[in-house]
Amino acid sequence: MLAKAAIAQRISAGTLEIEPYSEIQLRGASYVLRLGRRFRRWLPGHTPVRTWTASASGDALAAPEDMEIFTIQPRDLVLGCTRERIRIPSDIVGQISPLSHVARFGLGVTCGADFVNPGYGGSAASMLTLELYNYNSRPLELCAGMPIAHLRFVTLGEQAVFDTPCSIYEGNDSLTAPLLFEEWNPLLRGETDDSA
Repeated sequence: MLAKAAIAQRISAGTLEIEPYSEIQLRGASYVLRLGRRFRRWLPGHTPVRTWTASASGDALAAPEDMEIFTIQPRDLVLGCTRERIRIPSDIVGQISPLSHVARFGLGVTCGADFVNPGYGGSAASMLTLELYNYNSRPLELCAGMPIAHLRFVTLGEQAVFDTPCSIYEGNDSLTAPLLFEEWNPLLRGETDDSA
């Protein structure tokens, strides 16, 4: 895992990009990301979302909202984004975790999707998507620009090689609906040979 000096050196050398960047957000072994100002709510309803189908979110996902102050209700899942745009080299992976301050309010930031692929943002530095979830019994108000999560950097033993883009979401709107089918449709349609 990269420590503060190594993160700063990579940023200075241009092999790791965080924009906007502030030394204040650089910690002992992470960079603190801030909350962006765009949000996209999952709408309540009783019709199941067929997660393995094309355009699975359908009308269950509201249009993006641009807000300075955003209220997330108990048990709400909301897509959010970081203020920072990130570009990670192919010899590093990123890991996102909530700030302990944020966790103490009962706010989850990744729903377990805490892995940032090596080479992420290679074609264009991109915001990271946050899967915000309110575990608290009370509504939580969030403010754009507030510190929200740690981004840690882990060095790989060698550079990752890609025969496809490292992320289907890279370069897209950070609030793009889930694209499970769009990325994995050969597996979901049974078009692969599982005999190997």
